[in-house]
Amino acid sequence: MKKLKNKHDAEALMETLSDGSFPLELRTEILKESIPLLENPDFVQQFCKFLESANAKSTFQKRSEQLSAMIKDLEAGPFRSAVFVGLSSNGSKVNHAQVLFDDGTDAFSVVADEKLAGSLRKGDRVLLDGRGKLVLRKSPNPLKIGTVATFERVVDGGYMAVTNHNQETFVYLPSQELEEAIESKEISPGDTVIVNPRQSFAFGVLPSDHSCSHYQFLSRQTVPDVIAHRDIGSPPKIIERVSQFVELEMTDPKIRRRFGLRRSSMNLLTGIPGTGKTLTIEAIWREIYRIMGKITGLAIDQLPPRVFKLKMSSVLSEWLGRSDKNVDRFFDEVEQMASERWEAPDGTEYELPVLVILEEIDGIARTRGGQDAVYDRILTGILQRLDPNRASFKEKLIIFAGTTNEPKIVDSAFSRRIGAYVEKFGGLNRAGFVKVMEKQTSSMPLTYKGSQQRAQDAIISDLTSWLFAPNGSDQGVVEIAYVAGNSVDIRYRRDFLTGALIDRAVQQAAEKAAGEAASGENGSGIHLEHLMDALDCQIWNTAEQLSEHNLHKFLEIPDAARVASVRRLPQPDLSPLQLQFH
Repeated sequence: MKKLKNKHDAEALMETLSDGSFPLELRTEILKESIPLLENPDFVQQFCKFLESANAKSTFQKRSEQLSAMIKDLEAGPFRSAVFVGLSSNGSKVNHAQVLFDDGTDAFSVVADEKLAGSLRKGDRVLLDGRGKLVLRKSPNPLKIGTVATFERVVDGGYMAVTNHNQETFVYLPSQELEEAIESKEISPGDTVIVNPRQSFAFGVLPSDHSCSHYQFLSRQTVPDVIAHRDIGSPPKIIERVSQFVELEMTDPKIRRRFGLRRSSMNLLTGIPGTGKTLTIEAIWREIYRIMGKITGLAIDQLPPRVFKLKMSSVLSEWLGRSDKNVDRFFDEVEQMASERWEAPDGTEYELPVLVILEEIDGIARTRGGQDAVYDRILTGILQRLDPNRASFKEKLIIFAGTTNEPKIVDSAFSRRIGAYVEKFGGLNRAGFVKVMEKQTSSMPLTYKGSQQRAQDAIISDLTSWLFAPNGSDQGVVEIAYVAGNSVDIRYRRDFLTGALIDRAVQQAAEKAAGEAASGENGSGIHLEHLMDALDCQIWNTAEQLSEHNLHKFLEIPDAARVASVRRLPQPDLSPLQLQFH
């Protein structure tokens, strides 16, 4: 074989060895015969240079191929992301995927890879070519971001109804993961889910740190520290009645079922402002929690919130139809909570009562036909949900307590619904006044004729004589004339007495006594004169507000009576104490 000595010889050798057209056996023999050339330094140098050149060509070729691929991708456009909905053959043998793009539009894109098509699940995020015609692969980073909404219920066809923060209900398509969680009861109505409104898609559930977080109308305030026998001078009978009802339902409900009694309790508290309706509601609230604590063995602050409050301001909305939805939401929440058994820390489950407070129902339940049609529609919805014969109420332990200052303007149908038991609150009689005064002054420093001994009994006795003596110094505060009436109705100081008025008067007297103590005069305590002056002041402040239009809000008047006029009567120049002992 010809001896190869120079550069051209080295190139010729490499070309021959790398030429696949030559048989492998021939190229092997050529390589063996060329080994002696490696002893020539010049040949070896030229041979290495040729190898460097060949390697550079190979690298250049690879870079060129990569650049060509990048140019091709740029010409095709960037990847597009979308949410996978499902596969559809569209009558062909090729898999097509229905996808939702971020702007809410959808497309049916080809899935060429059979393995990829089989692995896709509803809700997966996928990458497509720039024109959105081909599904290339799953996105490595699935997104679960968007707005939050409340899961309400499953809708036929595999959809789910959700409610947003504006109480608007929408139907969304759930992801496969979310759908399976609903079927396995891991997610239930009321849970917060993550949704994308543009795509009308729900992706996942938002973990909640409170089992009652989805209850919009649930009151989370601290249980009122109002104990009937301690804080209410003359506790109304409704407190004891509700207490007995709750305790019997929680300990031995079969007794009430034997007599055909419902599990729900309807109560209406009526009366003029300041007569103790709100205080009574708070006492009932506290008493229900006392009973729950007694039965469960837990402290009151360890028990869950179980009170709902319905006010006109909480349901009325400026948007048409939303007020009705708020009412439905309110009663749905009440019924849902009443249906759920509560698990105590030790694992024991209890069926706890639910207290529903309908405050100032004259605001939401005025007689229909005399106000805006929106109010009538809202009231009609409330009446439908308040029907005591509905199974959802008959079988659930719910206590309804409505309050009103003006029962005459409340719709009669509503009064019948809520007023299975009615407690009327009015002005204090003699015994009631004594009890309220005892409660209000029990912890205050009192002084009677220079002595602390038995001061409270003596002061309350003199106050009672002043206000309730049949022939006392009270000449009357106002004179009321009724339409078509032949005589006038005189109201005295005692007719204005309510728990709220006495509370204001005792505070006023205490302020006066505290000021004197600070200045060093008469600083031993509250005197009889302080209380008499304060009560007289508060009574006359009320009388100054009276007119024929608002009299019923301050004083009790005969049923069906129409006030024609109110006249304040002139009073002597002497102080109440001077008149008392004149």
